[in-house]
Amino acid sequence: MKKGRLNKDSIFNLFEDNTSQEEVIQTRKSIDDFINSPFAKIGMFTKLILNHFVFHQKLEKFLKKEEPSYNSESTREAADFTIFNRSWHYIKNIDIEDPDSIEAILNFDPKIFNKALQSSIIYFENCEQYERCAHLVNIQQIVKRL
Repeated sequence: MKKGRLNKDSIFNLFEDNTSQEEVIQTRKSIDDFINSPFAKIGMFTKLILNHFVFHQKLEKFLKKEEPSYNSESTREAADFTIFNRSWHYIKNIDIEDPDSIEAILNFDPKIFNKALQSSIIYFENCEQYERCAHLVNIQQIVKRL
């Protein structure tokens, strides 16, 4: 099995009574390998940011309808802080010199991935976290070549 690839059949074997302890351990190792793979990390980075935008669109629509009495701007700032810093946790270990990382970058929809990267760059520029911006720009340059 190629590194970073999850054997779906082995997950379902966890639910069978005749699964050996060795098979369970191997499946857990496969899951851990996948979760720590560049593909999963890029996926989590992208999903967190894109779901964040969808959530705020729905929240904005709801708040216009309900008109609650609280500061929506401070809520947005807190959510942005949480999401962009958590997404950084996933993307910071992507090494643009590593073939597995390059393959993972190339396997994502460049338009969607670039949107997540660009949003993160803007956020971290505003926070003056330029080292993070530099890392994201390096990844973005690979995406833009697609």
